[in-house]
Order: sequence, then structure tokens, then C-alpha cells
Amino acid sequence: MKIRKLVITFVLVIFSISGYAQDPLFSSTLDNPLYYNPATPGIVRGHEYRLNYREQWPGIPAALRAFNFSSTHQLRNAVGLGFFVMSNIEGESRLKTDKLEACIAFPVKISRYLKISGGINVGFGQKSIDWTRIEFDDQFDKYYGKIYPTTFSFPEEFQRKYGDLSLGVAAKGALRRGRNQAKVYGSLGIAMKHVSVFPTANFIGSDIRAVPLKYIVHGNIWFLDKTLRKGIAPNFNIEDQASMTTFNFSTRIVLRPFYFNVGVRNRTFKFNLEEFDSFIFGVGYTSEVINNNVTNIGYSYDFTTSKLIGGTYGSHEISLSYSFDIDGSRQFGGRRSRRSRNDIQCPASFGGVSY
Repeated sequence: MKIRKLVITFVLVIFSISGYAQDPLFSSTLDNPLYYNPATPGIVRGHEYRLNYREQWPGIPAALRAFNFSSTHQLRNAVGLGFFVMSNIEGESRLKTDKLEACIAFPVKISRYLKISGGINVGFGQKSIDWTRIEFDDQFDKYYGKIYPTTFSFPEEFQRKYGDLSLGVAAKGALRRGRNQAKVYGSLGIAMKHVSVFPTANFIGSDIRAVPLKYIVHGNIWFLDKTLRKGIAPNFNIEDQASMTTFNFSTRIVLRPFYFNVGVRNRTFKFNLEEFDSFIFGVGYTSEVINNNVTNIGYSYDFTTSKLIGGTYGSHEISLSYSFDIDGSRQFGGRRSRRSRNDIQCPASFGGVSY
């Protein structure tokens, strides 16, 4: 077991410093929408604040930890603004990434039941690494442990600062239904992250793209009863980065005030034991809407089913969100404008249903 943990740790470190590091994976776009698509502020009404924390593979010394805070603000249904702060650690502070991003999105109303948004994200990032904490096999004696200096020549650089650019498009729609009928809502989005990284985020080698281009396709559809207190929401997220493709398929079951998530993560559409990654289980609580405000808290656990099952102990994720002015009325002196009344009336009371 100890040998397996050392092997996993070594592989993670090598991939991190050689430039093939990937963005952290999260369990659902419903709980972290701005992280996946900069067009989000254009289709989410009101103001929303989100906090997410994920610890991946806590059973190994090089556990991956990711934290982010985001806020989205739609102003008079005409423009959306988003702000994003992220910090993630890959392997006992060996490689740390901090980012600050801002995005703007412009919604276009196609009809009362369909809205499309295009967004652009500009960010500033910093990668840092502590070379002294990296251990190599030539430092170890089979009897006495770590007693030798390594022959690896450490680069002089221990910190890189860079700019980052991302693009996205998203659409939100609803089926026309009567007041006493069940409701159907949904969204679909496409995003390209790290379209341009300047000047570089590399520590080793100038021919390696340290932050690889990432393609994302995501969507969800909500089936809710006429009371908006019960329903299901199948959702998916497909990510492709640095020759690594991940498929995430989940279903959110809503039983107000609680909700439950059940899903799977895989590397292909073929669900075989060699490429199957993990099962995803989650639970959350959503408050009642009070003065046009709503709070949401959720927890999810990824049960690893791949060859890394021994010793990694899966992944844990916590999400918090607070939304206010969810119908946009405060922006019009406390009254909902005609433009707001005619907007797609997706309920924003399930910590993600509005997206």
C-alpha cells in the first residue's frame, strides 16, 4: 500500500512540473457554473455568490486541493458580470496555482422562452513551486532511507506569472407551460478555457504548453412539478484537456428543502472497468426563498472505482451559495420591470436551477 502511494505521488509531481498539469475537476457544473463557462452571468438573474472546496485523493501525500470563490451579477437583464478567485495545490505545496479572473457576458433574448449569452474571461495567474520539497529515487538508500542529495538540476525559476483568456457561449430555455402544469427548464453551454496564455507558465521547457487548451460542453434539463418543490434534473459535463477526456453524467433529485445527486465519471462512453473512474454521490439543503434571497449548501463524495481505488480514499467536495434579488426586481426600484417579467422564469431556488 505504501509503495502504491509513493508511485502515485511521484507520477503527480512529474506531470505537474513537466507542463501537463490539468485544471481541477469538480463534481457538477450546477454548483460551480462560472468555473466552467464565462457566459454564465448572462443567463443567471440577480446576484449570486458561490464558494467551492474540493479535496481529491486525501489518502496520498500528494492530495489535490482546490478552492474557488465566484460571484455573478446580471444588471437590468442587459449585461452580466462575473468575478472568480481560485487557489489549488497539487501535492503538498509542490505546485500551487492562484488565479484572479473577471468576465463579462452579453445576453441576447431570442424569445420569451429562449435566451443566449456570450462571455469572455480575462485572468491573471501565478504558479509557484517549492523545489526543496520534491524527492527523487536517487536520494534513497534501500536500508537507510533518504540520505543522498539528488542529481536533478533544479531550475532557477520557482514562480511564474501569466495572463489567461477564455471564451464561452450558453443558452437557457423553457417549455411553454400553463400555470398548473409541471415545469421544464434547461441550459446548454460550450466553452474554451486557456485560449491564450501569455507569456508562459512553464517551469521546464519552452515548447510545452503549461496550461493546455480545454474544451467544455455542458447541459442540464429540469423537470419540476407545478409547486416547484419536487423534480429531477439530469445533467452532463464533458471536458477535454491535454489528451484527457472526462465525461460526467449526473442526476439531481429535488425534494424540497433537500436535494440528492447521483452520477458517474468516466473517460469514454464505454463503461468498462479499465477506464471507469468513479461514482458520485451528493446531498444538499436549500433554504426557503425569504425576501427574494436563497441559500444553498451541498456535499458530494466521489467513490473511486479505477485502479487508483487502493489508498486514495476518493474525493470530497463542499459547495455554498447565496443568491439575492433572484428575480431582478431590486434593480428597478423594488418592482419587476416589463423586461424582467417577460424573461425566462426559471426558479433560482435550488442552488443551480437558474443555470
